[in-house]
Amino acid sequence: MKTVKWMGILAFLAGVVFFGFHAIGILMGRPEGFYSKSLNGFLGAKSMEWIEGLPFEPLRAGADFIVHSPLYVILIGVGFLLLVINGLFAKS
Repeated sequence: MKTVKWMGILAFLAGVVFFGFHAIGILMGRPEGFYSKSLNGFLGAKSMEWIEGLPFEPLRAGADFIVHSPLYVILIGVGFLLLVINGLFAKS
C-alpha cells in the first residue's frame, strides 16, 4: 500500500499545482484562468463520442461531468480517493 499512498500524494500535489496555475492565470487577467485544461481538451471531442453510447442517463451525465471537469479537480479528487483507500487498507 506504500505505492498507493505515494500515488495519492503525487496526484493531490499535481492538482494543487494546477490549481495554483489557474489562480495565477486569473490574477494576470486571463478570464478563463486554467479552466480550458480538461480531459476533453487534451483528448479532443472526437474521442469522447463513446459517452453518447452509454445506456443509462445518470451514467452518461456522470461521465460527461468528469470529462469536462478541470484537470486540477480530477487530480485532487483522485489523490484524495487514493489516500482514503490507503488509510482504509494499509497495514499498521
